[in-house]
Amino acid sequence: MAFDLRELQTQLDAAPFVSPYPHDLSLAIICDTFRLAQARPPSLADWTDLEQRARSPLWREQVMMLAYVLTSSSLGQETARTLRKGDDATTLLQRFFQDVAPLTAEMVRSNAFRREEFLRKWVRAVDGQWKGESPKGSTARLEQLDYRKAEAEMRRAEEARKREADKRQQALREAEQRAADARGWRE
Repeated sequence: MAFDLRELQTQLDAAPFVSPYPHDLSLAIICDTFRLAQARPPSLADWTDLEQRARSPLWREQVMMLAYVLTSSSLGQETARTLRKGDDATTLLQRFFQDVAPLTAEMVRSNAFRREEFLRKWVRAVDGQWKGESPKGSTARLEQLDYRKAEAEMRRAEEARKREADKRQQALREAEQRAADARGWRE
């Protein structure tokens, strides 16, 4: 089953986001998606384990966003058709939540690039394909969107800027010292 990115984005843009789903409802929605695929959904103990492994304050909002995109678009039905009976839901979800770890619900909700990244990471987690894209093209697009890489590049640029500012400051101090030394010889 090929997922249609444009259709999913259109559906999500049209769906009003009134308030976040309660956590229990979000868990139930995700579990229902696995049940529709006739795959065993995570148990309550599995969910507790997933939350402990995530060790992230963002985990609950990422769960809520996954439930939201599954119900506000055809992503839930397409996911159910893509999943296989023997798929391990807990492992799949653990991999997905580790993959989207830095994304907040607000980023996914308000930024088209982050929403696309979130959707692409979900489809990759369920071993789905994108309509009209080769697997190589999908991987390249996800690499291009990866927020972690953008964040790392921003940190590297900030560190380079700081090093350059430190060099300029050091050069200024040295110039001031030379000027002071020159004044001392003249006086």
